[in-house]
Amino acid sequence: MSPQSAPPACMTAYPLAANTLAAEEICAAKAVLDSGLLTMGQEVQKFENAFASWVGARHAVMVNSGSSANLLMVDLMLRRSSSTAPWQIGDEVLVPALAWPTTVWPLVQLGLTPVFVDVDPKTLAIDLDSARSVLSPKVKGMFLIHVLGQVANMQEYLRFLADNDIRLIEDCCESLGGHFGRRHAGSFGVAGSFSFYFSHHLTTVEGGMIVTDDSTLHDDLLSLRAHGWTRGRSDRTLWQERHPELDDRFLFLTAGYNVRPTEIQGAIGSVQLRRLDGMLDARQCLARRVHDWAGRYAPWLELIGAERLPMASEAVGRRERTHSWMMLPFRLSADAPVDLGNLKSHLEAKNVETRPIIAGNLARHPAARRFKTRSATSLAGCDNLLRCGFMIGCHPVLDHQAFETLEAAFYSLRKL
Repeated sequence: MSPQSAPPACMTAYPLAANTLAAEEICAAKAVLDSGLLTMGQEVQKFENAFASWVGARHAVMVNSGSSANLLMVDLMLRRSSSTAPWQIGDEVLVPALAWPTTVWPLVQLGLTPVFVDVDPKTLAIDLDSARSVLSPKVKGMFLIHVLGQVANMQEYLRFLADNDIRLIEDCCESLGGHFGRRHAGSFGVAGSFSFYFSHHLTTVEGGMIVTDDSTLHDDLLSLRAHGWTRGRSDRTLWQERHPELDDRFLFLTAGYNVRPTEIQGAIGSVQLRRLDGMLDARQCLARRVHDWAGRYAPWLELIGAERLPMASEAVGRRERTHSWMMLPFRLSADAPVDLGNLKSHLEAKNVETRPIIAGNLARHPAARRFKTRSATSLAGCDNLLRCGFMIGCHPVLDHQAFETLEAAFYSLRKL
């Protein structure tokens, strides 16, 4: 399409999330149903092993959602089966105010205090100057979110954490496929979480994963996932020997949850993982196209993270990918000819679905006032995203007519 010609009008919606399940995933799910082996078993374990290898981790534990993955990681920081846990009830944990609720709620649910800090305007990850402003002897942890595909500059964060004796866990639910220094997000802290929700890079419809390189933590995650059982642990025999009076099939070591996945989820995940590199390439290609459209038709509209887009002719290897483009987040410049509300209404009228960037500023939501929290004096970056930020979907599999709807919507911005 030339800059002067308009794309064809199209009524097909451009959605926030698109279905990436294909015939192979459906066949894999059907094979599980036909087998009659439906609850967590070999298919889940196969997916765990393949996923750990894909991201470069020693261990991976699948659960029923990314939110459950976050819950188990926080619990892991408070309770260990054979060593002293790094956090205690009452400790404070640094969290970005730009967050999905289930990054923060496990902290308050388990007796910790979230300390909201501002985010960096480029990466949308925790702003370290804001984090420094709230440091106290009670701050023992950081729950870092790698936001919407962008992996934070981990060299800076690791230096800050070491200087202040702070332990790190990573929320990578939005950033599967993203790396820093050829290391995958989630490999820098004690553990990292991933989500396989319908709209994410890889989907099992619902589902999540935790990765860690620590074998003792892996054992404890297996127990936490399923009732506190010893089943599946590498040290199961040791616990059986210590408690010969108990039926070793039903030996409970710690408090736990029931957040197990199903075999169907594991089977679908294995298929999706084999397709993941191609889907990441497709997301990046779409992000580049949309960035070009914004520059041509709405130069006052910034695609956040666009500086990480490689040139169209540049090949990017798996470990060199620093941005995996889960969604397309935008920020209006100060000279924009329209405010956020009117822009979103315009796009919605053009059949392009919009939503806030994650939850905007979670510290401003009424739920945050129900719990004990602390906050940096200024959350100006997050407040700015509330006023001037929104995002749209970024799809690896896209109906041609939906693509035309998106292009036509951006073309229409030239007249605002």
